[in-house]
Order: sequence, then structure tokens, then C-alpha cells
Amino acid sequence: MFFPIEFVGCPRRPIVPSWLGLPINGWQGIVPRKAGVMARRATERMIGNLVTVEEFMDRIEPQHFFDALEDLMGGLCFQVLEKIMLKRLPTVWTALPSSVQHELKLKVLEDTKQSFGKAMVDLKTNISSILDLQEMAVETFVNNPRMMVDMFRSVALKELVFIQRVAAVMGFVLGLVQVVFYIMLKDKPGMDYIMLPVSGLIIGYFTNLLALKMTFRPVWPHQFCNGRINVQGVFLKRQREASQKMAELICRNVVDARAMLNYMLRSPSSTGVEKVLEIYRNHVGRSVDKSMGIAKNMAMVAPATLGSQIDEMKQDVIDFSLELLPQHSKAIEDYMDRTMNVQETLTWRLSRISPPEFESIIHPIFQDDEWILLVVGGFLGVIIGLLQAWALQAV
Repeated sequence: MFFPIEFVGCPRRPIVPSWLGLPINGWQGIVPRKAGVMARRATERMIGNLVTVEEFMDRIEPQHFFDALEDLMGGLCFQVLEKIMLKRLPTVWTALPSSVQHELKLKVLEDTKQSFGKAMVDLKTNISSILDLQEMAVETFVNNPRMMVDMFRSVALKELVFIQRVAAVMGFVLGLVQVVFYIMLKDKPGMDYIMLPVSGLIIGYFTNLLALKMTFRPVWPHQFCNGRINVQGVFLKRQREASQKMAELICRNVVDARAMLNYMLRSPSSTGVEKVLEIYRNHVGRSVDKSMGIAKNMAMVAPATLGSQIDEMKQDVIDFSLELLPQHSKAIEDYMDRTMNVQETLTWRLSRISPPEFESIIHPIFQDDEWILLVVGGFLGVIIGLLQAWALQAV
């Protein structure tokens, strides 16, 4: 089910016939092998139905952003301004009194606040084309299948233990039935090699089938004895607990602010960084024009001196901002996580949807591969039956 994480076989590249869907030259755990497919199924049912990226981005208000990160944003603006002036107009900048430098910095900061607000409006309007949460989740799990394995094992740990226990109990009960038939038929020649493997096949297959069915069926709770007995799929009984754990793991590994920013800036499948830079470039251009107008009005720089360098300064703002922002990324990410509140939102909504809706989100993720567990259970039952027959003949 979960291991090995990477394919093990000869040759090292899996050979997978289209009619079978499984490698014939080795093995890889079902979950890591299907990590991309499972991630896509899960996100298709959650993102867009339960939560949307637009909803989370709408929670980030430009004014609140600046107020919460005032020291950081102020320092960043001052650093960018100083770097540009020292690069383009070093003589003018160093000749200015510190009070004049400070006044210009404050005016630039105020203008940056206004530009940031307009840029955020554009960013929110285009966020669906900038950040694709579904593709981000799929890419994350494909690149790190162990993450999917850890999530499955953490969320469904109790169900995995339940399946093992049910299989053990049912195997014991059916094994007693097997003993009765063996005593009745042991005198017939060759019956050991027929009855024991066949009964092993039945026991291995149906104990796994029963355990899987009891995990998700019945979907709705059926209560008896004034509610003291609740008959419902064991995973669905834990909807609230499982929702909290699932949301915690998803937000920690997939849809936190750091993952979103990394995906936009570094993923080869994302065009988000170009669109963000385009929005930033448009608003930076207007902000630089306005700031240079301030400089002219303060009689700091002659218009002729600025005219030939304004375009270069606009690019400098972008370059220096991208250079300095990573130094402050932790504070920005923490603010975004607190403000977007993804984990609490996802937990609340997952825990409050109806049992059929919850089952439709979780069960289909691996439903197509349940047959493998049943076949493996039956196959192991046959092998054990043959070993039993051989051992009895050898005694």
C-alpha cells in the first residue's frame, strides 16, 4: 500500500501495460505511485467547492498589510530608495541633509502604500490565472511522494489498524470453519491441495473486502439503544477529527503562504511570476514617476538629469525589491498565514459537510485501487493454503 516509496525492480524503470495499470517488472507502493492522481482527485473536490484561492486573497487588505508590517515595509522602501540613489545619483544623495533624505523617504513610503493598494486590486482580480492551487498540490505530491504517504498514514492511522484487526478476527473465525471442512474431507486424496488454497483465497479476499466496506459503510449513522450504539463507517465516525488532521497536514505542506510563493516564483509549470512582475512593473512605473516628480519639486535634482535615467530606475526598483524581499519572507509568510486562515477554514468546512459529501471527497481518492488490496489478499491466502497443504503432507 505505502512502500517502497520509489520503484524497485529490474530494469529500474517500471514497465506498466495500459490494460493492467501496474508495473510487471517490480513494485512501488500504491499511494506513492498514484500520488499525482490522488492529489488531483482530492483537490478537485475541495478547491473550488469548499475553498477558493480568491476567498483567501480577499482577506488580505492592503492597508492592514502595511499597518501590520509597517516597520518591515518602511525599512524595505528606504533600502530600495537608498540603493537606487547611490547607484544613479550618488553625488546628489550624499550631498542632501539627512532631514531632506528622511522627508523624501516618507513621501516615497506614502506613495508606495497607495501603489500597493492598486497593485493588490489587480493581483486579486487575476489571482486565478496566477496561482493554481490544484496544480500546486499535484506538483508538490509528485515531487515528494513520501509526503502523500505520511498524510495517508497520519489521517487514516486508526482505520489501518481497524482493517488489520478485522482481517485478523475474520481470518481466525473463517479459519475455524476451514478446520471443520478439513477434518471432514481429509481422507479424500489430494483434497489438501484443493481445499486449503481455495479456502485461503476466499478468506484472504473477503476479510479485506469486509474491512474496506466497514471503513466507509454505512455512510449515514444508524443509532440504536437511544444512541448508545452508532453503526456507521469507522472513518466517517471520525469526520471532525480526520478533518482537523487533514487540514493541518495540507496547510503545513501544500497550501501555506511559503508554498504558494515558492510555486509562483520557482515552479516551471507556473506563469504566475511573469504576471506578478507585470502587475508590479506597471505600478512601479507610476510610483517612480511620482517620486521623481517629488524630487524635482524639492529642487533636489534637475529634470534633465532625471529624464535619461527614469526607465533604468524603474527596473532598479524591481531588481532591488526582489533582492531584498527574501530577507523578510518569514514575516510576510507568517502574516499571510494568519490573515488567510486557511487551516481553520478548511477544518471547519470539512467537518461540517454531510457524511455523503465527506465520503465523496475521501473515498474516491483511492477507490480505483481497492481491487489491488483484494487481489493481494486472495493471492496471499492461496500461498498460505499451499504452504499449509505441504506442511500437512510432510508431517
